[in-house]
Amino acid sequence: MQRHLILVLSLCLWAFPSLAQQNNPAQQENHQAQEKQPPQVSSDDINQALKVEVIDPYLELHTGPGRGYPVIYVVEKGEEIAVISRRTTWYLIADRRGKTGWVTRESLARTLLDTGTPVALPETRHGDFLRHKIRLGFTVGKQEGSDQIGLLAGYRLSRNFGVEVEYGQLFAETVDGYQQSISLIVEPTDRWSFTPFLAAGFGRQELQLKEKLPGNKPVNDDFRSLGIGVNAYIGFNFVLRGEYRHLTIFSDNDTVSNAIWRIGFSSFF
Repeated sequence: MQRHLILVLSLCLWAFPSLAQQNNPAQQENHQAQEKQPPQVSSDDINQALKVEVIDPYLELHTGPGRGYPVIYVVEKGEEIAVISRRTTWYLIADRRGKTGWVTRESLARTLLDTGTPVALPETRHGDFLRHKIRLGFTVGKQEGSDQIGLLAGYRLSRNFGVEVEYGQLFAETVDGYQQSISLIVEPTDRWSFTPFLAAGFGRQELQLKEKLPGNKPVNDDFRSLGIGVNAYIGFNFVLRGEYRHLTIFSDNDTVSNAIWRIGFSSFF
């Protein structure tokens, strides 16, 4: 049961907001009101975005990436728009007056660059990594003399803050074990081609001697962790991840320090 903790926690992170909203009429009304509001983008996002010209008679802007969201604004032929980001087959755009909304890929394909040539639509970018709520991934690395492999699931609380739950296995010559933990993740910026992050968390590990001798029992210890790392976008929805963590393990009225170095991949949704 303990080995499935990460799966249970990740499902809870995904399901809790939806259940809470279903049981709270006020939140439902707030959500419906948000669907009618245009999406917010920064001036930096607009300045760095691809600029294109509308050649259809008009372009309809929706409040969200789907035909079920209402149309809130119309951009007319000849106006310039900025292409901010992509979600599936929908693109977030802004016009020169700062009006924002979502348009379909088919509609955006009928636009021109300032050179008069058809636009090549941008795919998912590194900045989109910080706009998505859910991430899943795996890591491999070293913890002192042990090999480590882990699975992680994350949920973004805001643009720069998130939580991650992890489940990992440890393999050494004389012992095997596992770890499970939860961490707060801080990602301060997406202005570069990579995203640095800080991590602080706590968890529990269990170690078991491989040699089966009388009296050998699993050793369970709590730990806290502090870490630093970097995420680098490599294409599509995939991110390369590298990190260092310092573990303080509380064992038998004593503390032991371990260092973890690991690398892995994650995907965002």
